[in-house]
Amino acid sequence: MCLDVADKEISLNDASVSAPRRLRVAVAGLGVIGEGAALELAKAETPYALCAALVRDPGKKRAEELKSLRAYSDPAVMLVEHPDVVVDALPSGEAGRRLIEAALAQGVCVVTANKQAIAGALALLHKHAAQNNALLTYAPSVGGGAPMVETVQLARGEGETREITAILNGTVNYILSAMKNGASFDGAVKRAQDAGFAEPDPTADLSGEDARAKISILTYEAFGQEVDLNAIRVEPLTSERANAFAKGGGVWKQLAKITRHANDQIDARVAFEKVDHDTFFRKVEREGNALRIVNADGRAFTCEGKGAGRAPTVGSIFADLQRIATRIPALDPGRPENALRRGRSFS
Repeated sequence: MCLDVADKEISLNDASVSAPRRLRVAVAGLGVIGEGAALELAKAETPYALCAALVRDPGKKRAEELKSLRAYSDPAVMLVEHPDVVVDALPSGEAGRRLIEAALAQGVCVVTANKQAIAGALALLHKHAAQNNALLTYAPSVGGGAPMVETVQLARGEGETREITAILNGTVNYILSAMKNGASFDGAVKRAQDAGFAEPDPTADLSGEDARAKISILTYEAFGQEVDLNAIRVEPLTSERANAFAKGGGVWKQLAKITRHANDQIDARVAFEKVDHDTFFRKVEREGNALRIVNADGRAFTCEGKGAGRAPTVGSIFADLQRIATRIPALDPGRPENALRRGRSFS
């Protein structure tokens, strides 16, 4: 059973209608991000009903607000709870991909914060979603509190995009900021971990794999095509490199760059650059992320925000949940298990 089921109004195609029940949401992964989303979903005043969770250990003690939540270790069993939407906050890209494919196959919409699960596979996953009349959204996978996916979509709608430059990894930016202010490399990494910005194993951040996956997602959003992940050149952050930045002075940032040339060739890379004379990126401190898009007509589109941590990512998850809610028909109380999956269409 869901934690809370009640009548609630949701906005459908800009019209306010009364829905017989709340949107049923299952959360996969109850780590920093997943637990944050689950705790918000469990609140009675939200237009959603938390109905299940996917975890490694269903018997593990959880927060008091989640103690009555049905928890499963098998994705197939969790989907028997008939969620309308699955929030993927799993730490594993491989497990996330399997879950997303399984959910979409059953017509279940997906919101994912798992960039490794979707990078390099977005065209296929969107096709899979369309075939099963479901929606796949992933704004939380890039930018945290910075609306990067939305900004790229806006710029693309306004004309042809030529170049994207972004700070995509809040953990690396936090480390560089801390070292600029005198911290050691190990000390800066520890601070990032203590603040909840870096995982206990920060390899994905420091190696550049996190930024590689994110730049792949933005490339798809900007141009409707994906760059081979192996073709994206990535410069890792090592203690030697970070110490050289700190010793040399100035403001250094890890910048992801995507360029579409006149012959339509797309180049993507992640590297460190000194940005003393770039007022937009120079001011991005701590866990901040930032994005600048330049279209062929010279117009620039920008956004910035906190790129790491529970609160900004959970906020992005809820923004995607609202986007899904506004694109589905009213829920049918007579068919709770099929409310969204049959005879519906998305505008």
